[in-house]
Amino acid sequence: MAVPARLDAYIETEKQRHFSRDFMIGWENYETWEQATVGDSGPGLRTFRIAEEDIVSYNRACGETDPMMINPVYARQNSPTGEVLQHPVFVTTIAFYSLGEKGIGTWIRTPGARNPQQRIEIIEPFRYGEVITTTVTTADKFVQRNKPYLQMLLDFHNEKGVLKARWWCSLILPQTQADVARFANA
Repeated sequence: MAVPARLDAYIETEKQRHFSRDFMIGWENYETWEQATVGDSGPGLRTFRIAEEDIVSYNRACGETDPMMINPVYARQNSPTGEVLQHPVFVTTIAFYSLGEKGIGTWIRTPGARNPQQRIEIIEPFRYGEVITTTVTTADKFVQRNKPYLQMLLDFHNEKGVLKARWWCSLILPQTQADVARFANA
C-alpha cells in the first residue's frame, strides 16, 4: 500500500525522510500475539538522537501553537530548559522510530491493531543531543471480551543510562500471522 503523496508536505526532519511510513512493508516479520512471550525483552532496532527539529516537527504535527513549543528562538530565550518544550507524548515518535520492522516490539506497526490503553511516565525531558535507547519488554498478554491484548513496557534511556520515560502500551492485535495477513491483504 503506497503512502499518499499529500502526506509528503508533513515530512520535515531528516529522520522522517528516512523512515518508512508504509507499515505494510514487511508485515510478515511482525511479532504476533500468538508469538509473543511474557517476559521477553530486548533493545529497539535503532537509537534515536534527539534533535531540535524532531521536537519542533512533532509539536507542530500535534497542532501546538505556543511559541515555547514551536519557535526555537523564542524557546532559547524563555524556556526553563533553554530548549523547545516537548509535547507530552513525544516519546511515541521515539518508539515508532526505534522499534523498527523486525524483532520484539514490531507489533506496534501491526495492520488491524487497536489501541485501548496507554500509560506514559515522563521522568525528565529529553534534551538535544541525547541518544535514546529503547528497551521493550512483553509485560502481559491476555484475552478479554474475546480479544487478544498485548501489553508492552518500553523504557527509554539516554546514553548515560538515565531513565527518561516509560510507556506501558496495550494493543488489541490480530491473534495469528494469518489474521494479520487478512488485514494486510484487504
